[in-house]
Amino acid sequence: MLPNISALWLIACPDPAAELAGGVYIDPEKTADFIEKAFADTEITPIGTSDLAAAVDGADNRVFAAHFGRLAVLAGASLRTTDPDELTSYLEDLGVGQTWALVSLDPDTDTGCVARWQDGELQRAFVGTPTVIRTDVGLPYPFEGPFWAGDHPQAAAEHDPLALPFHPGELADAAHGAWFGFSFHGDTSSAVDPARIPVTVYRVGPDDGFDNVIESSVPLRADAPTEPHHAHAAPEGSTEETEPIQRIPAPVATPEPQSEQQPDSPPARTPGPISRYFGFRGRL
Repeated sequence: MLPNISALWLIACPDPAAELAGGVYIDPEKTADFIEKAFADTEITPIGTSDLAAAVDGADNRVFAAHFGRLAVLAGASLRTTDPDELTSYLEDLGVGQTWALVSLDPDTDTGCVARWQDGELQRAFVGTPTVIRTDVGLPYPFEGPFWAGDHPQAAAEHDPLALPFHPGELADAAHGAWFGFSFHGDTSSAVDPARIPVTVYRVGPDDGFDNVIESSVPLRADAPTEPHHAHAAPEGSTEETEPIQRIPAPVATPEPQSEQQPDSPPARTPGPISRYFGFRGRL
C-alpha cells in the first residue's frame, strides 16, 4: 500500500540530493516567510519541530515545512492535486527558485503524481491510477524509461487489460529518489534519510488538542551539535531501556494586536487550488 504523502519542493541549487546529503538546517525567518506566503489569510500555527519522515501518513491538518536557504519543502498528507499545472502561478508567489517539483502518493485513490517546473513553466507532469492516466504532460525523464519499458509491472493488476505497465505511485516515488536522493516507499538504503531532515510542524485550522509535544531526532539549527541526539541500544542481555528521542515543546504563537481601523489593509488573496479543495484559505 502506498504511503500517504505529498511533498512540494522549491529549488535554487544545482543538486538537491547532494544538498540534503550534506546536511541541512532550518532558516527560521525564511521558513516563517515561506509559510506566510503559502498560507496567506489562513489560521496556521507552528506547534513544534520534527523530521520529514513524520509527514508520511500525518493528519490532514498538519503541514511540515522548512526553508534551508537554497531549498525549501512543504509537505503533508493533504496537499494533493490531479492537475499540477494549476499550481504554476501560486508557486511563483512563493519566491523560492525557478525549479519546483511535486511528488504525491495517495493510497485512498491509489494515485501517483509527479510534476516538475523549470524557469516557471511546467516541463513534466504525470498523474494516474493503476488503470487510468489522468495527466501526461511533457517528455519523460530518463529515470522513467524502465517503467515505460515494462520493467516494473503491477503484480496486482497482471491480468487487467487496462493496467498501465507500472504503478503510478512507484513512478512518483522513483522521481523523488532521482531528484532528492531518497524515496518514501521504496529503497531504504539511500544516502539521504528523511528522518534526518528537520522541519517545522504547523497546524492548519483551530486547535485540535494535539499540540502538546513534537518528537524530533535531528538538529534543528546550524549552531546545534554536529552529532544529533540518538537513542542508544542496550547491551545484549540487558534490561536497560533505550533513551527516548528528545522532546521539544511547541512554540507559542502570540498574535499581534490589531487596531480597529485598518483603511490601508490589502485585499484578501484568493485561495489556491489545493486550499480550496481542502477548505484551507492559503495560496496552495
